[in-house]
Amino acid sequence: MIYEFTVENFRSFGAAQTLSLTKGKERNKPENLIDGPPGFPKAVRTAAVLGHNASGKTNLFLAAQAMWQTIAISATRLNAGNLIPDIVPHRLDPEWAGKPTRFEVAFSMGHRVFRYGFSATAKAIVTENLAEEFTAAKPHILFERHSTAADGAASVKFSDDFDNAAKDNVPKLTRDNALILSSGANLNVPVLRDIYTHIMRGVKLIWFSPFANTQDLLAQNIQEDDLFRHQLLNALRDADISITNLRVQAPPEPGDDEIERLRLHLAPQHGDRAREMAVMFARQGKQRAILSEHVRTDGSMVEFAWAEESQGTQLFAMLFFLVTQALRDGSTLVADEFGSSIHPLLAKRLLELFQNPQNNPRGAQLIFTTHYSQLMTPELFRKDQLWIADKTPQGQTELFSLADFRGEKYTRSSEMFEKNYLEGRYRGIGNFGPTLSGVPLGATSAEEAESGDKK
Repeated sequence: MIYEFTVENFRSFGAAQTLSLTKGKERNKPENLIDGPPGFPKAVRTAAVLGHNASGKTNLFLAAQAMWQTIAISATRLNAGNLIPDIVPHRLDPEWAGKPTRFEVAFSMGHRVFRYGFSATAKAIVTENLAEEFTAAKPHILFERHSTAADGAASVKFSDDFDNAAKDNVPKLTRDNALILSSGANLNVPVLRDIYTHIMRGVKLIWFSPFANTQDLLAQNIQEDDLFRHQLLNALRDADISITNLRVQAPPEPGDDEIERLRLHLAPQHGDRAREMAVMFARQGKQRAILSEHVRTDGSMVEFAWAEESQGTQLFAMLFFLVTQALRDGSTLVADEFGSSIHPLLAKRLLELFQNPQNNPRGAQLIFTTHYSQLMTPELFRKDQLWIADKTPQGQTELFSLADFRGEKYTRSSEMFEKNYLEGRYRGIGNFGPTLSGVPLGATSAEEAESGDKK
């Protein structure tokens, strides 16, 4: 379970901003909350991030993706001297030039809560720290790492939770561009291995984009998971989508000519194994096909290729798959542009499914961006579940929740979230103006268009 995620000096983010999933002061909708470890606060099951175009919503999740990817690959796939991927500092304010990008996450693991973070440039890890949080005491620092700008040498201080072998070997075997956490896990140091595994698996981020090619993943699960197939068919029926059955067609076998071309290409390097590898690579390029069954007006059946279904149907099916997978294993689902191309009422039904404690007994969480302001209702969300991304005049993204807005205009259960948002009371809608009146569509020259004056 995630409590907080913080990002600093990354893309549109300058000053540190924190998305908090920790329960706020609201008392309504307790079913939207997950119990924390004993003595720790509860957390929300879902958090929605709204804001105008280019406000930084997607950059928040690119930051999470960059953090998780760095943890995953730094010890095993980056060699000495390699740049750390996706470390992109803020560029609109010169103050941030040359400063490291920083990420931090607070999360529960069993009955314990940890806070882990690091800062990095594209060339090296600058700082790194891991602490166990306590409810009535100072955090217990497990390790701290600091690197000097002069030579990149790292100073690492471990707590007594580590034996002398770990204290000696982990820093020696950790490259400048690798994390202590990842290296320690790779060296099978118990504390670091357990936390690394939990971050990678138990606090799993599933990145979803409406533009991603996910058909083969969906096809695999329809084919191999009979329970999911029946659940999806029921969901499609409840969504008034007239699909009566789904089946998966195996990918076509590669032709002899294709295999031979690949074999000739691979032969100089792989010799006798070239044909075997050619078959493997050729098969990897083939996808399983999903076929959907519909009823004709005369009662007979007809099958459609999945690509013939509407984009909304395809996206709804994929979102339903990701939601059910997160609910099954208690993971964290991160979705950009949640509900894109599907009806707002269907998006609402998916959220209701996720927020129902009976469907979500393992504490799965959903974090998503959306432009669907129709979802901003007190019937669906608490104020501490709704977040706004907005840009400062200097071009930096700021994050704040609706719970930050209080006063006479911001009552509790009776507050009209969507109306207030669209009226700009929460910010995050941009300075659009009443019309696009600055666009001179009647202009007859580039000079007129540039001036914004219609002559």
